[in-house]
Amino acid sequence: MATGTGLGSLIPVAMVLVGVVTMLKTSARRRAKRRSGQTPGTELEKRQAAAAEMERRMASYLAQRDTRGSDAAQADENRQENGR
Repeated sequence: MATGTGLGSLIPVAMVLVGVVTMLKTSARRRAKRRSGQTPGTELEKRQAAAAEMERRMASYLAQRDTRGSDAAQADENRQENGR
């Protein structure tokens, strides 16, 4: 029974150790990126540029789809009128 209470106090300690190790790994990764010349700003700019390009492509796709849809609707109307 005494071991059960001892294990209960180890869980918070283990969680703190995991947090400390995670922080150290994260800071080591950031330091390595800084040394390689890659700054966080360039990563952010790349992501923003990719997102903007995706938005442009989606807008173009939607515009083409809307145009094709109205052309198809007009063609159907013309066929119906001519078919009478």
